[in-house]
Amino acid sequence: MYRTNIIFFIAGLLSASACVQNADKQTTQILLDYFHPVAAADTLVFEVEQEEGQAPAIGDTIPNALFFTVLDSALLSEINYIADSANAVVLARRRFPLSTDVEACLVDIRQFWFQHQSLLLYDSRKKAFTGRVTVAEWYGGDGGQILTGCWLVDHDRDGRRDLVRREIHHTLRPDDNGEAIDETYEAAMLLVWRDGRFVEQPLSDTMLVVKRYPIRSFW
Repeated sequence: MYRTNIIFFIAGLLSASACVQNADKQTTQILLDYFHPVAAADTLVFEVEQEEGQAPAIGDTIPNALFFTVLDSALLSEINYIADSANAVVLARRRFPLSTDVEACLVDIRQFWFQHQSLLLYDSRKKAFTGRVTVAEWYGGDGGQILTGCWLVDHDRDGRRDLVRREIHHTLRPDDNGEAIDETYEAAMLLVWRDGRFVEQPLSDTMLVVKRYPIRSFW
């Protein structure tokens, strides 16, 4: 009898685990369906359209309870300054293939006047979101802001599209007379597609990449 009870107990645990996994897959699919599929393009540019929260809200609004439940908190840990389940507005823009098994879902997250766009990586084999990468952002305060944009393009000509991330740093610095000096600094980063994710690679000539892949500036 004791052995029989153990068998039933283990079977119950396995059944409960299967139910949880099926529920997870269902909610993941519900989140994925918010992103309308579009055809892949050779080159895409991701930018913040307008400054200070005036950009139109393009896309379907995703319930925060769904978005922040389905996604592993580790995926959003780097952007927790804007990805706040209490105050953020989350918009699903579109999704498109990056490889045979991975799709990119463009999500737009707003909080106050801050704007942020990420590509969420969905692995169709695992039926799960497995990665996230920032592609556009407008963030900062009165003393300085950072504007981010990206080009999705085959930069290294290996047949796979890479991300060229561009940043413009803007600061207001007082001079000796107390007058504000308006300064900007531009930077670039290369993220190549390797084994189902984007991996940072060094650039031999950053300023050449800055000129080759411009993004819209507010200054």
